[in-house]
Amino acid sequence: MEKNETKTEIVEAAMNLFASNGYYETTMSDIVEASDTSKGTLYYHFENKLELFETMINDVIGRIYEQYLEIVSLDIGVKEKLRRMLAVHAEFYKENYELAYTIFMEGQKIDIDCKQELWKWKDKFNKIVGDVIVEGIDSGVLKKRDVRLMTHSFLGLTNSFGPAMIEDDFEVDLLVDYTLELFLEGVGA
Repeated sequence: MEKNETKTEIVEAAMNLFASNGYYETTMSDIVEASDTSKGTLYYHFENKLELFETMINDVIGRIYEQYLEIVSLDIGVKEKLRRMLAVHAEFYKENYELAYTIFMEGQKIDIDCKQELWKWKDKFNKIVGDVIVEGIDSGVLKKRDVRLMTHSFLGLTNSFGPAMIEDDFEVDLLVDYTLELFLEGVGA
């Protein structure tokens, strides 16, 4: 097996364990067993559990970000770009709620480097969504308001997707369409 394949298998095994057991309850021995590797192989690729967790964060969030990049490159309207961005988050939460919880909740508690890594990703998402919002303002689709606040509001709405998917088991399209309408039209009578 190639080095990259082995590393990917280790990350995926750790991802499943972190999602089901949590960061603190998962041991390196658990990861060795789940990835069907040796301790030597695990430590060849990752110095410690924290480095493995941070690699997992970058892998998972990076995949979501890549989908955002694909969306903004499409020749589609602003509303459809926003809708597809919401759908990316809703699908992720529907398929990976435990993992999302582990990344965002435990990642904040683990250490300062992990927290800083999450903030870097937050800034990247703010930038890409902000650019779409500016596009919407410039094209007259969105009201001219504070772009930063609109961006934070949009991304803040995605944070509720996890609990909505688990507690209420909403259909993705229903949740996405409702959230987009809420964002675009507000809740005023």
